[in-house]
Amino acid sequence: MTLDPAQDRPGPAADFATQDAAYVSPTYLRTPFRQYLLQTDQGMYWLRAPAGLGKSLFVRGVIARRPGRDPAVLEGIDSGVHSDVCSFGVHLAPGATAGEALAALDAAFAGEFGVAVADPVAAPTADDLVARLEGWHAHAVGTGARRLLVCIDGVEKLAPGVAAALIPPVSRLPPGAILLLTSRPLAEGPSDLAGVPVDGATVRDLSYDDAAYKDMLRRYYKDRTRPLLRQHCVAHLGNLLETKAAFERGGRDNRMTDDPTLRDALKGDWKKLTNKFPRFSTLPLPIAPLVPLLDQYDQMWADMIDRAEQRFDRLSAMLDALVAEKLKVEEVAALPKGEALATHLEQLAPVA
Repeated sequence: MTLDPAQDRPGPAADFATQDAAYVSPTYLRTPFRQYLLQTDQGMYWLRAPAGLGKSLFVRGVIARRPGRDPAVLEGIDSGVHSDVCSFGVHLAPGATAGEALAALDAAFAGEFGVAVADPVAAPTADDLVARLEGWHAHAVGTGARRLLVCIDGVEKLAPGVAAALIPPVSRLPPGAILLLTSRPLAEGPSDLAGVPVDGATVRDLSYDDAAYKDMLRRYYKDRTRPLLRQHCVAHLGNLLETKAAFERGGRDNRMTDDPTLRDALKGDWKKLTNKFPRFSTLPLPIAPLVPLLDQYDQMWADMIDRAEQRFDRLSAMLDALVAEKLKVEEVAALPKGEALATHLEQLAPVA
């Protein structure tokens, strides 16, 4: 059994490389956490939510790195956390022991700061984690940071008894050190999860019914499908011009108004198309012929969120398959739900 400080699959057919590339900041999680950081220099923030709600996505925004404007320089994937905080963390694998968890944190710290991995501790306790936090924080301060944020994603995956034994009380955390924990709700986790000391901690419990969470899902869907919708719109308009088919000119649709990124891109595409067909060059982008495609993508959203059962990980898996051309738009409505969805997506072959 392994622990990977950078990669762990949060759901079927999903991987962090894809999610990082198409990252949409989960503001329903990030905003309250930023407010917490504005008020806290030492403490524990424990996010508890059911599977697939975006906990790992949230942690990715805190700890993941990707090339910035200068490709040679890596920067935080979500710049909206806090400027004086240095962060790193791990995504736990099921059944992780205390020794494996601490070793993974050591490796993540070493990777973040470019230092040697610390000597392993066979059976670490809360005392050992406190000592590590003191050393990690001191090193972070030496590099210019004021606070250290250490993330442990998936606390419920720890082997029985580990969470309560390894995670220290808030009162024992060193000044300037903050622990960010994520887990399933207590009712869904192992019984000993309730033994984690929470006096002085900030605990946030969420469900699938959170309005901001639903809004994030919709924005994530739009961002992932926009290139494909644009491609289909351009192909449709190009076919109309090439075949000299009659089409309604002009038109308006609030979905275009609400998505200026798509609208402006299509205006540029239309200009390129009319360079090949000059007699249409004076016409503005015709919206009316695109309405059926907009309707189709709205229906696909309804179908996807139904098949995903409000879970981010399942929605992301379907979008991965769609973008990879393993799934067609018209096939989404026939997808199964639950674990059968993951099995079906894994068995898909690329669209010919």
